[in-house]
Amino acid sequence: MTRPATLTVNGEARPLTPGLTLDALLRDLNIDPARVAVAVNDDFYPGARAPERTLEAGDVIEIVRIIGGG
Repeated sequence: MTRPATLTVNGEARPLTPGLTLDALLRDLNIDPARVAVAVNDDFYPGARAPERTLEAGDVIEIVRIIGGG
């Protein structure tokens, strides 16, 4: 029996839907890409570049909310 493909988002395993993009993942999580920074396997992706990245089994994603201040 094969195990379903997964990825890790902020330390939690999630099932991977084939063809899932970083943008779609953020939408699924109700996260505005303009308000976060994302790392996939230690590669940094500003929110504006999120749609460019297709996710694969075993990817490790860290999503950090951007907080403005002065």
